[in-house]
Amino acid sequence: MCVVCRQRLPKEELERYVRPAAAPDGEPDGPVPDPDKIMPGRGYYVCVQDRCRELFPKVARGLMNKRKGDCK
Repeated sequence: MCVVCRQRLPKEELERYVRPAAAPDGEPDGPVPDPDKIMPGRGYYVCVQDRCRELFPKVARGLMNKRKGDCK
């Protein structure tokens, strides 16, 4: 399922991004692409629609904060 538009698609049609380990300052840099879909960690799937790709960075920040428990 695409985290932006919530459309259900086969996994093969989605691109996977992974929340990386924390950077030296303790904050993650943001999701990194996982083209082979094998990296460990929390995965986020995005469809190939241009709109979803544009909105993904903003949505990902919210998802990453929610995952850390920083959401208010």
